[in-house]
Amino acid sequence: MIQREEIQRVLEYARAKGIEFAEVFLEDREETNIPCAARVVQGVKSLRIYGAGLYLIQGLQNVYLYTNQVTEAALFALVEKGAGMLEAKKRAVQDGIVLKEQIRHNPNPVITYPSEVENQRKIRVLQQADLAARSTDVSVRSLNLNYFDTDQRVWIANTEGLFAADRRVTSRLRLQAVVADGEDAYGSWDDYTKAQGFEAFEQEESYTEAVRDMILRMDRIRTADTIRPCTVPVVLAAGGCGTLWHESCGHSLEAIAIAHRGSAFVGKLGEKVASSKVTLVDDGTIPGQYGSAAIDDEGHPTQRNVLIENGVLKSYMCDRYYGKLLGMESTGNGRRQNYTYAPVPRMTNTCLAEGTDEEEEILGSVEDGLYVESIGGGFGGMQFSLEVKEGFWIKHGKLDRQVKNIMLTGNGIDIIKRIDRVGRKMKYERGGFCGASSGLVPTTTPQPMVRISHMAIG
Repeated sequence: MIQREEIQRVLEYARAKGIEFAEVFLEDREETNIPCAARVVQGVKSLRIYGAGLYLIQGLQNVYLYTNQVTEAALFALVEKGAGMLEAKKRAVQDGIVLKEQIRHNPNPVITYPSEVENQRKIRVLQQADLAARSTDVSVRSLNLNYFDTDQRVWIANTEGLFAADRRVTSRLRLQAVVADGEDAYGSWDDYTKAQGFEAFEQEESYTEAVRDMILRMDRIRTADTIRPCTVPVVLAAGGCGTLWHESCGHSLEAIAIAHRGSAFVGKLGEKVASSKVTLVDDGTIPGQYGSAAIDDEGHPTQRNVLIENGVLKSYMCDRYYGKLLGMESTGNGRRQNYTYAPVPRMTNTCLAEGTDEEEEILGSVEDGLYVESIGGGFGGMQFSLEVKEGFWIKHGKLDRQVKNIMLTGNGIDIIKRIDRVGRKMKYERGGFCGASSGLVPTTTPQPMVRISHMAIG
């Protein structure tokens, strides 16, 4: 492991080469993946990722380089290469850099690190999950399960004297299945995710019940009705529907979208952009959430950022570089998948804040419309399209029947103006991943119940 003194010398060398700002990102990650198909464990796949990234900023230019040779000499070579790319001019050596350790506590404490657990215990999780999936009255035609755990340790140091570290541990069980009744079949996948160590699986019923519920939900979807395209009121259930905010306006509030003028929110700070019912928050400090951490991937402490308050645009999500382009400070949103990616502003836990409406009144206010229990994949931006995984038709203020094969489509900045009910009760979801220019990062999208006055259903 490279020592702090060596990192300090690398940063001092970068400054002597004329570099305005330099950052070293070190990563040591262990991952385990155990696939199980047709009740047969396919082996244990273990991966160790160890490397370093060097981020150099000169004025409004930047360059990112990385290596899996984590030595002082290798990092000196990266500085030399990066300085040449930025055409930095050598300057007299100033006072040495003093790295001051920044200590922040991770909001997701770990009891049992995955490396402390024998693989046989991890395999047993798959076996018990398989039994649980097949224990219902539903006919399971095919079933694949994957066990994952990740233990990522990062260290970040820069020419401003920052030295910060974090350890992020997650556990995940993925289920892919096809349920069937004769020729009528339906296939899908779902994840059981926890921002925890192996304690996520210590209580067997915690994950086996989730697996059984996945199978039963898939079978209900298989037998659901279809509906014609229409425009109706839409009620989004608490918890599993926050993906709508992530895709419809979350990405458009990341500073990278603002800086490249790829967002409808450009130049609208301080203006009303949404219904007064909308307060949108990105918060990387929430305990137990998949998108939480002690620091972002630039060493900045994670924080609670109010993006939209009572309909008024208050802030964007910023990292160091794109914040600089906008004349703003980092908001603790500089994130990356691993050391091979430069950080960019990304969401953490993006949620609509609680409102003042009662859930019973929200549902009862709809004569004919769609109730969305959970949202699947799709694409986002100013124009978005999202799959409804579980949907129900509302008739006379009550759930009438389950429906399927539905997409929600629209323009993000239009949709957030149509929010006319927001429930009192926040519900958190398990979490997943968001993919963008700095790779896959864990996120969550919790929310209370919400009503959109009208929305296109495809």
